[in-house]
Amino acid sequence: MSTSEQDYDALRRAVGRLLAADRRLRSREQQVAGPALTSAHLRALFVLTQQPRATIGALAREADLTPASATAMVDQLEDRGLVERRRSADDRRQCWVSLTEAGRREVEDKERYWRAQMAETFAAVSPEEIAAATRVLEQMVSTMEQLAVNAEAPEPQGGPGASSERVALRT
Repeated sequence: MSTSEQDYDALRRAVGRLLAADRRLRSREQQVAGPALTSAHLRALFVLTQQPRATIGALAREADLTPASATAMVDQLEDRGLVERRRSADDRRQCWVSLTEAGRREVEDKERYWRAQMAETFAAVSPEEIAAATRVLEQMVSTMEQLAVNAEAPEPQGGPGASSERVALRT
């Protein structure tokens, strides 16, 4: 069975709706903010569960923030007692961020909530379908990252479309 243009168009529209929903969620988080942790806060905290410490630059990349915004985010997380900052003993210009015990508990609570939500939402979806959706989403991420690289790269000699290495995805 081959994939048709209509199938690709439907996938592209679904991804567009997913990205729009994510933008609305982020916008809502910024309006409400207050005591709630934003998705950027959570992404940074999740990174710190996978590695004992990270630089603010690494957290900025993971949370999709500028270094200045990441610094402000770390300030907020530190004020809440969720992370701590330490200067590197080898290079005083470098600052390491790590989770506190309170931060680790917060992440564990959020993970439990998220898993329960996902289990309820996708109860009727088979593990095979979840695995297939994960593969498709990972491929979409790769495609979008390649598009970002292509957008930054100069046009090949001969103008647009001259290179078969450029990826095209209509939005």
